[in-house]
Parts: sequence; C-alpha cells; structure tokens
Amino acid sequence: MSATDGSTAAAGRSALDPILRPLAEAALGACDGALCRVWLMGPGDQCAQCAQAPHCPHRETCLHLVASAGLTSRIDGPFRRFPLGHGEVGRVPIERRPLIANSGLAAAGLAEATWLATHRIVAFAALPIEYGGQAIGVLAVFSRAPIAERERAALDAIARLGGTALGHLRAYRELATERNQLVVRHARATRGVVANSATPAPESSVAAPRATATATATATATADTTWLRPLAESERESIERVLAHTRGKVSGPSGAARVLGLKPTTLFSRMKKLGIERRAAPRTAAAPAPVAPGRD
Repeated sequence: MSATDGSTAAAGRSALDPILRPLAEAALGACDGALCRVWLMGPGDQCAQCAQAPHCPHRETCLHLVASAGLTSRIDGPFRRFPLGHGEVGRVPIERRPLIANSGLAAAGLAEATWLATHRIVAFAALPIEYGGQAIGVLAVFSRAPIAERERAALDAIARLGGTALGHLRAYRELATERNQLVVRHARATRGVVANSATPAPESSVAAPRATATATATATATADTTWLRPLAESERESIERVLAHTRGKVSGPSGAARVLGLKPTTLFSRMKKLGIERRAAPRTAAAPAPVAPGRD
C-alpha cells in the first residue's frame, strides 16, 4: 500500500472514530469484555503483505480492522485484514448471523490458548453490522464471563445501532460529495456560457455552431441546477431521519451531529439552510438505562 493510500485510509478511520470508539466501548460494557474489535468491509488493498492472503482467493473485498478497545487499541496486527468467508469471523458477514461461543475458543481458531488463559477469556461473540439490508462489517468481543441471552441481546442492539450510525454517515457523505460535484459542474458550465457570450466572433464565422454550443452549455447548466433541489431534499430527509432517531438531539455523544460525523455548528447551519426544525419526538416509554462504557 502506498503512502497516499495509507493516509487516505487513516483519514477515513478518523472520520468514523466518533462512531467506532463509542461502539467498541459500549460492546465491552455490555458483557465482561476484555477486547472488542470492529471490522468494516473494504477493498482488497494490502494483499501483497497480508498474512491472511492465502485464505482470500478473490482479493477484491475483505474485512478491514478499523477499531480496537480493551486490551489493545492497535489495528495494525496480523488480523488487520480478514478474508470474507474464512474462519468464524469471516463467515459472520456472509451468513449474517451472530456467532456466540462460550467454550472451545482455541479449538475454533479464535485465539491462542495461552493468550486466552493469560487474560482469563472464556467466551467470544461476533455479530454482523448491517445497514440497508446488507452486512457492512463485524462487531467482535472477547469476554471474561459466559455470554448469556441478556448479553447477546445487548450486543445485538449495539451492533444494530452502530450499523445505523455508520450507514447514515456514509450515505450523508456520499450525498454531500455528489452535491458538491454537481455544484462545481454547474459553476463551470455557467462560466463557459459567459465566456462564449463575451468573445466576439469573426464576421466569416458560422452562427449555427456558436448557437449550438451556447445552447448546449445553457442546457447543461440548467440540468445541473434542476438536480440541486432533489439533492437538497435527499439531504433534508437524511438529516430528519437521524434527528428522529436521536429524538431531536443534535449535540453530545448520542446526538445527530455525532451520528452524521459533523460538528454541531455545521449541522445547525445545514438545518437552517434546509429549513429543518428541531423537534423532539414524544416519548411513549421510559428510555432504557445506557450501557456502561468499557475501559481501554
């Protein structure tokens, strides 16, 4: 992987960190967690030096280790990439079913027996992180106590919430990128129309080609402009969905700004521009107690 690719990947992880770190810490707190790791789907980018490459025949898509909390926060170890369909973890996003193991961790190849004994780890859970009906990653936890139904339900809820937050953030950023590209295209087309209008043509020139070029540029600018409104509506809908999910809360660890990966001031500015009112959803039942975060 080149230095540019590395810096791009690091920037991507940094943008997701406001979601990934609380996600991993919440999973640790949901059980007697010792180590939590989060993998997200990504392109095969380190195949030449990846220790798992022999188990990855296609090398197009794999799981990228993007967060680690508990015993270590390192994400550059031998399992920084994990082949889809290989091993217990690799099968989770393919089968889209949780894996809960309260015994036989070493025999299943989940960790070395010495490491498990040293840290008194007796259980393991791996759950699919999903968004839009598709698996986008895996949430995995090593626990010092058996994982019963109560802990499994809590981990499942955390994985679902993480998938929603990550999916919203990804969709919002893709929407913002597309909108910015259309704005740039519109500006360039507009400048082209002005330049063509300001340049005098020789008397011998044919008027039809110039008229055609001007009409084409004008049509392009108009077409780009007509797309801006649907994009603004999509952006408004995306923000409103997240606000409904956070019950109108913008700031703080569980606020809409954190979910969307934006600064609260930036989100407030977008809400004002898009005409979005901040309304708190009515509470029909008492909110469940928050899950205590785990320790690094």
